[in-house]
Amino acid sequence: MENKKLSAYDEDKIIDIDVGEIIDEYLNEESRPKKVGAYYPSEIGMCIRRGYYSYVTPKPTERAALRIFALGNNVHSFLAAALKDSKEFSLVEEEKPIKIECDEEGASFTIYGRIDDYVITRATNKKIIIEAKSASDVSRVEEPDPKHVMQIMLYLNAEQADYGLLVYADKKNLAIKQFRVDYDNELHKKTMTRFKDLDYHLRNNKLPPAEFYFDTKKVWECKYCPYFNECMQAIANGD
Repeated sequence: MENKKLSAYDEDKIIDIDVGEIIDEYLNEESRPKKVGAYYPSEIGMCIRRGYYSYVTPKPTERAALRIFALGNNVHSFLAAALKDSKEFSLVEEEKPIKIECDEEGASFTIYGRIDDYVITRATNKKIIIEAKSASDVSRVEEPDPKHVMQIMLYLNAEQADYGLLVYADKKNLAIKQFRVDYDNELHKKTMTRFKDLDYHLRNNKLPPAEFYFDTKKVWECKYCPYFNECMQAIANGD
């Protein structure tokens, strides 16, 4: 059978690469098992049972979630560039690392985090913690997410900053909505107590309560939890 010569158009239709796969390979996280005693501010506002499972039976992050995280990182990179270009600040420090040690009777662990942006205003010398979060529709964001408030509360305490800003940026058009967060000592104590609870359950191999499942305001998050099936089975078993 005679081979038919492909037209230039037909040759263009042959695809030798899959851009989606290339993106996923680029975003694919290296396997980094979590270590009991090393905890992270961005996770403590989640259900403690979910946090427990993430240490005991870790799962790789889904591809869709990795892509969402990447878009969020792009939003932050843009914000950081804008802050650095502004004359409003005498200092802009991006991705500032923090390390919080807790060594109390019955609890010994370390919290590792990174502040998106730490700035000092030129006019008033105010120290401000800025945390950038992406949103699919910023017009629907009416108040800061409690998980994000817990996270920034730790940073405010660690850096003794004057206040924090939670900045929500719309992924479609970079529309911005921001909320000032002042330091609240009671909320900081409650946040640290959550770390202590997580640490206690991990060290004693005890499954924590399914707190979100029995909270009418948070139960909707359960269907997005990677450990939904394990949790439902544990609840069915009385745990």
